[in-house]
Amino acid sequence: MAASARAALAAAALWLAGCASGTAPLAFEPHLGWPAADDAGWATAPRLGIAPFVDERPVELRGGWQPELRWRWWGLERAGVERTGDADFDRAAADGVRAEVVATLARAGVFSDVVAADFDPRERNDWPEGAPPLVLVGTIEEFEGRQWRSLAVSPLRLGFVTETWGPAQGRVSLRVELYARGERIFEARVSTRHDAVSGDAAEAALEALALDVEKLALRLDARLREPRAQPPRALSVRVLDGCELGDARTAQLLRETSAVFEREAGIVLVGARETWSARPPGASLDQLLDAATGVAPPPNGVVLALAPAQQVHELGFRSVRTGLSVPLGAHAVALCSAPDEISTLTAAHELAHLFGAVHVRDAYSIMHATSDFDARFFDPLNRRILRGLRTRDFAHPLDAASAAQLAAIYRQAEGSEQVDPQELDGALRALEDAGPRTHD
Repeated sequence: MAASARAALAAAALWLAGCASGTAPLAFEPHLGWPAADDAGWATAPRLGIAPFVDERPVELRGGWQPELRWRWWGLERAGVERTGDADFDRAAADGVRAEVVATLARAGVFSDVVAADFDPRERNDWPEGAPPLVLVGTIEEFEGRQWRSLAVSPLRLGFVTETWGPAQGRVSLRVELYARGERIFEARVSTRHDAVSGDAAEAALEALALDVEKLALRLDARLREPRAQPPRALSVRVLDGCELGDARTAQLLRETSAVFEREAGIVLVGARETWSARPPGASLDQLLDAATGVAPPPNGVVLALAPAQQVHELGFRSVRTGLSVPLGAHAVALCSAPDEISTLTAAHELAHLFGAVHVRDAYSIMHATSDFDARFFDPLNRRILRGLRTRDFAHPLDAASAAQLAAIYRQAEGSEQVDPQELDGALRALEDAGPRTHD
């Protein structure tokens, strides 16, 4: 091939490669779009300020990385693991992380209010007049997304551009310190590695950040929560262990699930584990729930049955289900992703249905129909349901006053873009039906 022709092909391939790989920066916005909840009388921690975050990532990591384009006889090729850089987002990481922390903690139900603070308590001895009594300062130690990608470009090949990519992973590590009137009262490092179900490396990085800050919310709640005017409701849970979790792993599941329910709705789970020896082998989720309903719940409590997903017989679309429960009943089934692994999200989702919680379209809510995001927050509608029905008596059918309260909540949600109308219709029918009805 003549040198001039080769140069022309190379120039064309470079131009095509730039067109193929060039993407607009991703919007760096908080993952929770819900309005800040009115937690007056619920939050026990005082007003919180979030100081500007410091970005301590090495400069070379902020630029991202991608393999070099290499010349091949048919064009150009780039293949390898790519890492995100600051240019992949529409604002600086320190600003985006701070906004995420403000928005998430404002919706966590922990603090009476959460605002941005314009001072760093580590850099001054006095506490400004009118400043929040608590101020959180933070440092970004790691924030990036990674993804294997292959890009092949050739003016000689039909289609010109061929792209393939593998799953994306987000990596985030934040170091935070909490100050009260100049005194440091809490510090922690919160880190997350997140394998995204879909999306590219930049989206995986933002999802990892969202998960990381939700973890932070739980830690701050455990550290700062004071007794509420209403004592927590203790809910007895009879755990039927068909996944061979054992006592320690079951206790961990209940502890993590209880932390979510206590922060969101003032409900503490108190569990007792037993082996589910009567679990029908090769059964469907519906059959497993039927078997579980034959087990008596503890006094004024519920039954949570666990079964390995690999041993559940499901067909077609129904195979995506990870659990099943009796709405406003006392029995739920959650599937383990592996013989000895169970998701806190799945357990919380199914137990919430027992209080009347409904599916929503928001992927960041525990009550989203699928479990693509490992959420630890209930959306405003389901938080309202859980708080309103937190004291329901599981030993008896729902009383008339509670049923009327729940029906009013459902009807007020009609017309909301976040809830499928059929979902609300089914929830209202569940209030009226005397017979059992299942909900995945």
